[in-house]
Amino acid sequence: MDECLSEFIKRMIVRMPLAEVPATLKMWGFLAEKDLQSLTLWKSKEGLAMEIVNLCESKKATIDHAADLDIVYHHINSKKKLWCVYQMSVLSDSEMNVTDVAKFQAIFKKSVYSVLKNVTINFREFGEALWIRIACGKDCMKPNQYRPTFVVYHTQTPYAFFNGITSAHRSMICQGLLLAAGYRHIQELDLKSRSLESMQDMLFKKFSQPFQSHHPRSLPEKSCTPAIVDKKVSYENIKEKERIQHVMHETFGDGPLPKLEYAAYKLETSFNGEPGIAEKIEPFRCLVKFSGPHLLESFRTLAPSGLAEAPLSSLLTCIPHRGRNIFKITEKKQPSNSQAEN
Repeated sequence: MDECLSEFIKRMIVRMPLAEVPATLKMWGFLAEKDLQSLTLWKSKEGLAMEIVNLCESKKATIDHAADLDIVYHHINSKKKLWCVYQMSVLSDSEMNVTDVAKFQAIFKKSVYSVLKNVTINFREFGEALWIRIACGKDCMKPNQYRPTFVVYHTQTPYAFFNGITSAHRSMICQGLLLAAGYRHIQELDLKSRSLESMQDMLFKKFSQPFQSHHPRSLPEKSCTPAIVDKKVSYENIKEKERIQHVMHETFGDGPLPKLEYAAYKLETSFNGEPGIAEKIEPFRCLVKFSGPHLLESFRTLAPSGLAEAPLSSLLTCIPHRGRNIFKITEKKQPSNSQAEN
């Protein structure tokens, strides 16, 4: 095991929280149970890391083993990364939609290696998700193992989730995905989050989607009237509170919502004035951004807390149903005189 590989494994161990090290190594599966039990966890992380490096060296660990450990670490700590999502469409003539994981891996590797030689590609399955780790090198240099790209692909779906993808390698990786999965087109969706699970729930429609209707209906299980009613006390705005409750229930439901950290709205509007002047002036652009640890849950509490009127704007409530949290708002362009005459 060369010095670069030893240093790479050491750095991975050092960056892990000490409490996560045993579980991460066990999931990795490279070290035997007796090796794990021999570790002295009360040591400093530097000392523990060197102990693990020595074990790996005695077992002749390779870069593939180290890359596999890196995949396990990022799988456990996926919420520390910002993820984007790409959607593939239009099956190829053979309508493959490859379900054989081994075949998918072989086609993906062949496609990437045909473009770039100094690259390492590693795979690991977690349930229905196939994690792909790609480390590339510049020019004739070795692959940079410290800046890999991660792709999480769910077979039987057209979605792939990316982290750390660069513009230099985007087309190469996307082309490999298309060939391996049997699709023809791929595009990035306007959805980003640190929660892979929430993005998957939105796109795979796993969360409880309420029926949106702003006509109040009876919900006997929920009532704004206190359980103990004092006849001497008058409760104001009961009907209004019940209306808000109905609206928010039918908009967001009662179940857990997908966890998103932000939503961005890009506004672009043209100058309204003399025709000759309006065409020469650049459109007015601005960005409105909402952020928080759990944005959709915050939206659900806006009206009941009196901070907004119900129903909320569809620009806020449509996020989980449309599977996006980045929007571009533009004006409807009026047809020109020549087009109107035709």
